[in-house]
Amino acid sequence: MSPLNRIPGAGPVNKPPVTRHIIRPERWIFSGLLLALVLALVCGPALALPDPPPGAGAGHFDQGITVYWPYHASLMVTGFILLFSGFIVARYHKTKNWFKTHALLQVCGGACIIAGMAVGVYMVTLSGFPPLRNIHEILGVTTVFLVIIALALGYSVRRVHTAKTVVRISHRWLGRIVIGLMAVTIVLGIYFLSLILRR
Repeated sequence: MSPLNRIPGAGPVNKPPVTRHIIRPERWIFSGLLLALVLALVCGPALALPDPPPGAGAGHFDQGITVYWPYHASLMVTGFILLFSGFIVARYHKTKNWFKTHALLQVCGGACIIAGMAVGVYMVTLSGFPPLRNIHEILGVTTVFLVIIALALGYSVRRVHTAKTVVRISHRWLGRIVIGLMAVTIVLGIYFLSLILRR
């Protein structure tokens, strides 16, 4: 019976039962396989790095930063583009499957950034520089940890039953902070790289 045809005093209209979202096991399996494939493809450059030669800590500048900086920069810039694209999808392009697109872009971007950090740590160590010696490296490590936290919050948004609003707002704002930090870190990286390559 529609609300217009209700009889006065007849009581409230029965609402249809609320259907819960059913989690299908095949989706979890597919998501896990897709994530493993993305990580394998993106982290390949970091995992394929050779072992540092004996005495690398003494400084092999010509075998470190000057060789591996293009891999580090490419992974970091790609990660930034993917994360920024995921932000645009979530903020301005909410189509039917926007959440899946957003999640895929964020996972791929996060994988690129983690791989880029691995390459960065390797090349700095191989060059003989001490770790965390400038603001670029400090911001880079901080940003990577924040990316991991933001991805964990995003994963939890549709799975938590308490404090869902807090998790959603935290994920959104942390994502924005991460994108801003990444932009600053990339600019600083270009600046420090130009100084190092002039030596």
